[in-house]
Amino acid sequence: MEETAVNWTEWLVKRMFGDDDEKTGRIVRAIHAAVTYMALLCIVLSFTLIPAFWFQTLLLFFCGLVWLQHIVFHGCVFSKVEQRLLKDETSFLDPYLQLFDVEATERSKQGILMMLSTVGITMFSLAWGGRLVREVLPRLTAQVRAVAPALHIPLPLSSPSGSLVPS
Repeated sequence: MEETAVNWTEWLVKRMFGDDDEKTGRIVRAIHAAVTYMALLCIVLSFTLIPAFWFQTLLLFFCGLVWLQHIVFHGCVFSKVEQRLLKDETSFLDPYLQLFDVEATERSKQGILMMLSTVGITMFSLAWGGRLVREVLPRLTAQVRAVAPALHIPLPLSSPSGSLVPS
């Protein structure tokens, strides 16, 4: 399945950017780096300057898809296409590994990538879940309280926090 995904992605990329492997590989590497750094910047912005819940939800969905393909395909499909087209083993992690003078095999790089993406998506999911509980559920509770009497739905006694869930 991994090989099929890499082959289809390579076919699509060559169809979009041409048959010159060197040029196409460099374009894919540039787009891959730009999208990665853009996603990281958007995550930071979603907690600071653009704290919209829908924006965080959209980012979480995108990051979840990236994480899923890292796990299912044992690394990033785009990195594998880059490496195949450029005929090198340079990965996205290499500059950071070189910075800390860490020598790693291809297998350990895949493990590091999967571990980092799993930790990242877990932290982002927990932050998103906390925001869901803090902001969305109280609004939902208020709407249920407003509609329940008209529908003759008996509600349990409320807790001091105003939530429908007993403390």
